[in-house]
Amino acid sequence: MVRTFFWWFGMGALTTLSVLMVQGGVRDLFYDTHPSGSAYLSFATTIFGGGLLAGCLALIMARLR
Repeated sequence: MVRTFFWWFGMGALTTLSVLMVQGGVRDLFYDTHPSGSAYLSFATTIFGGGLLAGCLALIMARLR
């Protein structure tokens, strides 16, 4: 179960990172155009949230199976 969670956590985090970068995330990080204080903190929490979402969904799906 733990290996499944960490695998899908990593995949969710990478997918979230790729979506952020495609949507202009590099520009936001370099020029700090994000409205809140730190763009890095905002990106980190978004990526962490994407990983948690994928990991938890994987555990739920494994439990249902």
